[in-house]
Amino acid sequence: MYIDLERIPVYIQTGLMALPVTALLVAYLRRQGKSAEKLRGCIGTDPLGILISSGTLPVSPESAYAAMAQLTAWAIKHAPRLQTIVVRGHPYHDGGGSAVQELAFVMATAVEYLNEMQTRGISVDDAAVRMRFSFSVGSQFFMEIARLRAARLVWAQIVSAFGGSGDAQKMFIHACTSAWNKTIYDPYVNLLRATTEALAGVMGGANSMQVGAFDQVIRPADEFSRRIARNIHLILQKECNFTRPVDPPGGSWYIEKLTDSVARKAWNLFQDIEAKGGMSRALREGFPQAQVAQTAAKRKANIARRKDIFVGTNMYPNLDEKPLEGRPADHEAIQRMQSVRLAGYRLSVDHACRQAVLETLAGAREDVVEAVGTVACRT
Repeated sequence: MYIDLERIPVYIQTGLMALPVTALLVAYLRRQGKSAEKLRGCIGTDPLGILISSGTLPVSPESAYAAMAQLTAWAIKHAPRLQTIVVRGHPYHDGGGSAVQELAFVMATAVEYLNEMQTRGISVDDAAVRMRFSFSVGSQFFMEIARLRAARLVWAQIVSAFGGSGDAQKMFIHACTSAWNKTIYDPYVNLLRATTEALAGVMGGANSMQVGAFDQVIRPADEFSRRIARNIHLILQKECNFTRPVDPPGGSWYIEKLTDSVARKAWNLFQDIEAKGGMSRALREGFPQAQVAQTAAKRKANIARRKDIFVGTNMYPNLDEKPLEGRPADHEAIQRMQSVRLAGYRLSVDHACRQAVLETLAGAREDVVEAVGTVACRT
């Protein structure tokens, strides 16, 4: 399948590999005779997101932030429409945290990234516009709308405090339907949850969105479940035209009041983290983890008592239901196949050319992306 990357935006979450992934993508573009200046979307890295998800970073924080700054500096010069920093709230949401906690922890993470980029010579205006914020959207419809709207208020206040411009205060939000509340029991109910969550994301002003497949917690998505997820996008966009209004719930007293309340509570929690020395130090002390664990315990207790209702799971279960068949991936077979492909590639490499490429890259500490793009076009 051919995708015209000059016309179609990308969104690639790369872990800590944003720099080499971008370099390879630029090399691919240049081989097609296309320009990276038209590349748009996000190829982003999120070191603190990886730290909270896995409990460790495979490199030092200094190395991670140096790579983030290098990629951002390259994008400023060569790909002005490309975002290079992702701030993800999913680890906190999927861990059972509340909407307020996810928002506060995302803001604290973003502030740390701004500080680190400033330390490495990138201005607030340049760094802020290259951030994409990624939130999970749950089934509490009005709360999720208010949380996304509150995020823009809080972010504008933060960037303003840094001295950022009006453009830098704008927020690009990516929304994902929640994985936390999806069930293996009566899984087709997940379609209703995903639809409600996607609608909340649209109403809350998300710029881009990922609707998860209804069977994502059971097995890898197949053609049918991917098609249904895509159709939720199309119905909201093409049939309901919900993307046309600027702020559909704006002016609703209830939504405005809830937005203000969420913003204030998130701001107070954000200030607590800043008082502890920032997000990295708070994570080392276990403060966000303890907050999320406490909320998760309350939510589990509410589910056990049916105070929080999950249709098909703790209310109206179908006792005659036949569960969906899982399709576990054969990771060993995939590894064997990739090993054979890699061995064949290594045998086909021109070693003199390979050495020349390595020497070029060794001297390209300031602009690795450009160096890879150049040598890949030559080889």
